[in-house]
Amino acid sequence: MKKGFSLIELLIVIAIISLFGFLVFDFLKKAEIRQDPYTIKNLQKILRDQGDVELICINKCTQCFTRAPGSKTLQETGSDLKKIQAYTVDKSDNPQKIEFGRLKDRPVCLRYRHYANGSSTQIILKSEEKFFYFPSYFGEVSVHDSAEDAAEAWIKDTKILRNRGNYY
Repeated sequence: MKKGFSLIELLIVIAIISLFGFLVFDFLKKAEIRQDPYTIKNLQKILRDQGDVELICINKCTQCFTRAPGSKTLQETGSDLKKIQAYTVDKSDNPQKIEFGRLKDRPVCLRYRHYANGSSTQIILKSEEKFFYFPSYFGEVSVHDSAEDAAEAWIKDTKILRNRGNYY
């Protein structure tokens, strides 16, 4: 009597191991592609990796979409930006709530543009009684206790950018 495996038995074992390997690698690949939902803390980081892109959120910021410049195609993304309010600073240097219009017959709660060079839309976002100031240039997001404090950071940055020619 011979001891060992037949060729058929070896091929069946190899096929089972290959199938298992493909399923595991496919799962890992999908897990790698899956993006974290947008939050205020990771908004700049995620959009920075995508280059020139616009983020548009509807349904009280529970549903967000990204769009490349010049494209009409919206790609849906995850969002954890619930109960966000967006502000700008008006000509009198006061915080002013922004109305973004409508998309898909729903009110837009956030429209934020991030450019490939690292600059972005200058905006103040309110979430959970904190105000987050997003500068238009390459700076980091700063956290403030009031809209007025965030507006002061906005005004300070605007003055710095306005006077940038004084250094030359």
